[in-house]
Amino acid sequence: MGHDTVGDHGTGVSDTDIAIVGLGPTGAVLANLCGLFGLRTLVFERSPEPFAQPRACHLDAEIARVIAQCGLDATELLTVSAGMEFVDSAGARLFTFEGFERAPLLGWHEDYVFVQPQLDALLRRGLDRFDHVEVHLGESAPAVSELLDRAEVVVGCDGASSVVRAAIGTPLLDLGYDQEWLVVDLDVEPAAAERLPAIIQQVCDPGRAATFVPSHGTHRRWEFRLHPGEQPDAWALLEPWEVTPADARLLRAARYRFHALVAERWRGGPDGRVVIAGDAAHQMPPFMGQGMCSGIRDAAALAWRFAELIARASGGDILDDYQRERRPHVEAVTRLSIEAGQLIDSLAADLTAGRTPTLPPAADDDPDRWSRIPGLDLGGPFPVGHQVPGPPGLDTQLGLDWAWVTADPEFTPPETSPAAKVVEQPHATYGRRAVLVRPDRYIVEIVV
Repeated sequence: MGHDTVGDHGTGVSDTDIAIVGLGPTGAVLANLCGLFGLRTLVFERSPEPFAQPRACHLDAEIARVIAQCGLDATELLTVSAGMEFVDSAGARLFTFEGFERAPLLGWHEDYVFVQPQLDALLRRGLDRFDHVEVHLGESAPAVSELLDRAEVVVGCDGASSVVRAAIGTPLLDLGYDQEWLVVDLDVEPAAAERLPAIIQQVCDPGRAATFVPSHGTHRRWEFRLHPGEQPDAWALLEPWEVTPADARLLRAARYRFHALVAERWRGGPDGRVVIAGDAAHQMPPFMGQGMCSGIRDAAALAWRFAELIARASGGDILDDYQRERRPHVEAVTRLSIEAGQLIDSLAADLTAGRTPTLPPAADDDPDRWSRIPGLDLGGPFPVGHQVPGPPGLDTQLGLDWAWVTADPEFTPPETSPAAKVVEQPHATYGRRAVLVRPDRYIVEIVV
């Protein structure tokens, strides 16, 4: 059923607006945003402490912006990334992404690396601000049916093996990628760190594809593709990199299956009151560093919808709009990630055969192919469906509201547009008279 049905449930029946299962980055960002929107929020997380080992290690400008919108300062936890290059087995550059970067977004750089336990801890601390956000750490969530007795909406942010996804009975669709890799994380000595590359590398080695990530501080990551049935030693794989136990401390060496999966439905349950986000809704190979980013985009897309749902401020089926926007976006990003992984193989095959490597189109031919995460296709011309750019102070002026951003002091919003404040920015015309911006910073309407 639709939005109005969910809204009708909220007439004193529930003691909670939103129940979140899982407090990884997706759930933690969602809980912080729900707190800022004043929503009564209940969170369950099995782990009493943030997971101690690093997992995600990259985020982009849009995600840095979302974290700042949460009112949290992560700048000391982030290191600007130098980009990414594809190299041969000897480390010689074949192709680089550096020429495809977008202009900084509100002062944020295109890419950052970080150590996830530090970011997780920051996001958890942020929840201490809110008396109306109740967090149960070290506790498994009650059954979804029990949570629905308490909350207007239940959100599954509980990872790839999501029990919330199972509760709504939606299958995972295979987008066509399945490989086993070994992920190795080290804390390296400063001298060893200086010997290693300063840029993310995708290693096109016919014998073993690999990825190297110079992360935040002294953290370094390698990902090695495994052969069937192989039981490798992490230090043996690191020998070509001239890194030994004398140079570094092993944080983890974990086998992963790199999947490309998306849930068929992101919403279900009685009256459509259960939704899923993050790894519960989609999983992708890591080659573009967009797995965690996509989950946080889900959280930003949900929070303002929940606020309007609880306030009954929007007509139509606002929660179904969430999947209509986010699933095509996630699938497009996943295809980019698959293509990046396949490019490692195709370049390695060219090198093995003695052919000149076949590279992607040049930036001037196709500037959006590799760099820009696809904008939401909401209909209409650019910049509809894109994050609103602007001077650094713009986000403070926008707050959590819908807003018209204009350089015209005489601008009057169209009578047919949603209720929204007007934010005057002398240099923020974007080639249009005004743009309507949602609380998640996406442009949804323009006035020429």
